[in-house]
Amino acid sequence: MKTKITRIFIFLIVLLLCCSNVFATDITTPDANVSDKIESSKTTFEIVDQSKCEMDFGDTGHFTKELTSYDIEKRELNITLSVTNSAQPETVQKPIEIFLVLDNSNSMNRTYKEKIKKDYVTQSATTFVNSLFEYFDNLKMGVVSFSSADPVTTPGAKLGTTADAKLLVGLSDSKDTVQNAITSYTSETGPYTNIEAGLSIAQSNFTNTPDVEKYIILISDGVPNLSVDTEHTLVYSGATSTNTKNRLQTLSTEGCHIYSVLTGFYEKDVKNPQAPTDPETGANMSYSQLAEEIFGTPEAPTVGKFYFIDYENLDTTVNDDIFGDITYVKPNYLKNIVIKDYFPQSIIDNFDFAQVTPPNIGSVTDVDYSDNSITWTIEELKAGETAVLVYKLKLKDTVDPDILNKELPTNEKVDIEFETPDGEKDKVTSDVSPKVKVNYEEPVVEPEPEPKPEPEPEPEPTPEPEPEPDDTVAPQKIPQTGVYTSLILVAIIGTTGFAITRLIFIKKTK
Repeated sequence: MKTKITRIFIFLIVLLLCCSNVFATDITTPDANVSDKIESSKTTFEIVDQSKCEMDFGDTGHFTKELTSYDIEKRELNITLSVTNSAQPETVQKPIEIFLVLDNSNSMNRTYKEKIKKDYVTQSATTFVNSLFEYFDNLKMGVVSFSSADPVTTPGAKLGTTADAKLLVGLSDSKDTVQNAITSYTSETGPYTNIEAGLSIAQSNFTNTPDVEKYIILISDGVPNLSVDTEHTLVYSGATSTNTKNRLQTLSTEGCHIYSVLTGFYEKDVKNPQAPTDPETGANMSYSQLAEEIFGTPEAPTVGKFYFIDYENLDTTVNDDIFGDITYVKPNYLKNIVIKDYFPQSIIDNFDFAQVTPPNIGSVTDVDYSDNSITWTIEELKAGETAVLVYKLKLKDTVDPDILNKELPTNEKVDIEFETPDGEKDKVTSDVSPKVKVNYEEPVVEPEPEPKPEPEPEPEPTPEPEPEPDDTVAPQKIPQTGVYTSLILVAIIGTTGFAITRLIFIKKTK
């Protein structure tokens, strides 16, 4: 009897445990692993501040950073950086004194390509003088010719002195006077060339006026075989070259701008039978070797600028190259401009950066993530020039929740380092910036439609109608959890156990 009761009791306990497990499976916990990023498609984009960042630097530099366009739907914006040098090109205002020092030796009467060499000189010089007087209001010009007389035909002529050159006209502010001197330059000639004498005459006829720009334009068809105050006459190279070169250097030291034009480049390799021999080859020195001893080379001149050309290039050299150099325009450059645009971390983390228009002047780096900046470098910005850079900031596909509904500056600050035309270095900075806002848009949840009640089935005709099935829907869902079932079974087991115990007790008492 006891064994049977025990078995019944164990069966009820097992049944209780099984029912509890089965019904408990209806209780589930949702997955809590949710991304901490927000899809940008669930946000709206807003421009809240279009403040323009502006800075002046130096006397003429001006920087602007501004929001120039945006697309709300695409969640992107374009920012334009511009740098302007508002200075104007400045012409030289100092008084100008210029001497034309022209070769008048007999060789200038020879013909080159069916044209007399002197004609090349007079035509170029005439145009040059006209242009200079039109350009400058404070100009004075003079003309010196050089050629040495032949003692054989000119008794008493002394070679190797300043008499080997002649002042045709001193410094004059009259264009006509200077032009007449150029015309008369062709009337007197001599067989020898003393360039130093012509330079010396010009040197002694400059004024001592302070702040005057002084120029010498030397034109010759050959290297000298004479110099001033020397016993070495009619000698190429040696003392003649040294004295002439020293005179050029002295003039340059005194502040005179020297333009040396040597024609006859087509003869540059011709050996001069009166010149010394080249130690390396044993041959007489060539025309170009003799010229280099005095003037250097066009690439590395002794002083000023040196042009080694042929006669048909003389007009271009004088009226384009030299004229352009003398009519100097002060550029008023701004140099070595370095612009650093720093982005906040919120912009770096949530926006993509891209160049829309590369800078028209200078170069720009990609984003440097060590300090979250881009660097725009402009080596030189001339007067009147404007440099422009446009870049885009576009919201990424996902964004950090902590930027939502906040005003976001598009940059942290802008630093500008620069160098003035005088070589001074300085720096300016600004933290003014356009601002944007990314707002979170709550998703709209559509309510589920209420289920339509199913139509009641038509009763089937029967001789004796069966009772209609009970389709009553419980007003509340019947609980399906294992908790209630377990309580019921515990109650049943408890009651059964009590009844069995009581039954055993009664039997024992009997």
